[in-house]
Amino acid sequence: MATRERGQLGRHVRSAFAVQSGVVFALAVREMYRRFGEYKLGVLWALLEPMLMIIVFMLLFGARGRGEFGFIEPPLFILASFLPFKVLFTKSLQAVNTAGRAMGPFSMLRQVGLFDLMVARVLLTGVTAVLALVIIMLGLAWFDYDPIPDHMLETFGGFVMITLFGFAIGIIFCVAGSFAKEMDKVTGLINLPLLFLSAVFYPMTMVPEPYRSYLAYNPLVHVMEWIRESWFTHYTSPVIDLEYTTTWLICLWALAMASYRVRWRRIIAA
Repeated sequence: MATRERGQLGRHVRSAFAVQSGVVFALAVREMYRRFGEYKLGVLWALLEPMLMIIVFMLLFGARGRGEFGFIEPPLFILASFLPFKVLFTKSLQAVNTAGRAMGPFSMLRQVGLFDLMVARVLLTGVTAVLALVIIMLGLAWFDYDPIPDHMLETFGGFVMITLFGFAIGIIFCVAGSFAKEMDKVTGLINLPLLFLSAVFYPMTMVPEPYRSYLAYNPLVHVMEWIRESWFTHYTSPVIDLEYTTTWLICLWALAMASYRVRWRRIIAA
């Protein structure tokens, strides 16, 4: 009897998980049509920003010269830095932060929760980033670059970590926005400073002490350096501390989920 009850419980849990997975998938498809369906070029718009940034840096530092970076060609450096930060981190943060305002049509549906919409938006951002990455890598390979990461799994782990940072911070800003709508403006203001404070446009080997130690307090610096070191084996970061970064991530998620649990109803009602 106990075995039969455990089996029924397992089927119930799997069924609930399957239902929520279907909800998230449906929300992701809806978000895809909402985000890209109104543009003639559709998802191609998601490729323009990283492509233009790569072209700008090619003009600034030279396409084939190693320029100011010293260890890799500028297009590859920007691909490994700008795309994960700007698309995975920033876009995930913005998508989660504004999820509350998109809950209107779903607020009366019991199966659809605010967190489901947040997950769907982050998943769509991740798929868009991967698509952009593959297409840009194929383009760079056409011009005889070698854009394939040296350690694929570690690089992917860095992508996941920086996405989780964007997700957690997005939840915190979403909750803060339920107290003051001005928080939306704050997220726009911090994007540009974070680009420079998170070692997106330069490796930490270029930063002298004591400024290197100051910048290393930012956990995003460690993630960017981890991605860079995993992508290019001949680069060795002077600051990576994954234990420090993981501690930050756990604390951010604890704060995000605790605040979400307290305020999610207020976010939907706002």
